[in-house]
Amino acid sequence: MNPATNCPSILVLCEGNICRSPIAAGLLREGLGPAFPVASAGLSALVGRGPDPEAVRLMAARGLDISREISRQLTPAMALAADLILVMDPGQLDWCTGLVPAARGRVYLLGHWRRPPAAIADPYLRGPEAFKAAFDAIHQCVSDWVPQLLTKRRSA
Repeated sequence: MNPATNCPSILVLCEGNICRSPIAAGLLREGLGPAFPVASAGLSALVGRGPDPEAVRLMAARGLDISREISRQLTPAMALAADLILVMDPGQLDWCTGLVPAARGRVYLLGHWRRPPAAIADPYLRGPEAFKAAFDAIHQCVSDWVPQLLTKRRSA
């Protein structure tokens, strides 16, 4: 929790940390503002790589620059430091809580508020249409989280 702002720290995870999680982190930063610490990582990160060019293009079309994000591997310390961990699918939820059992109760699907809860398919190496579908799904899910997080901050 950021003590100065009473805002939870958020960690967004995906597989390689070059497609979905940088997009989600960028959209969360846009929706929540600078008071909320938002970071991203990968469960099997392509460490040191920048975001996929298609992810960068989609975000740039929205006026957001994620080109400087660098992929990093999830560590137990990262998971323990985060107040909220958002993952893309149930397998990642299980993987994350298996790696860091103490994170249970703080790991949720990005699509948690959808009914039924939504999993977001990995667009990596699947072309622009898959990236657009992932972007749209991520945007919808982030739009569900933002009011929840802002309300929680106001009531804390």
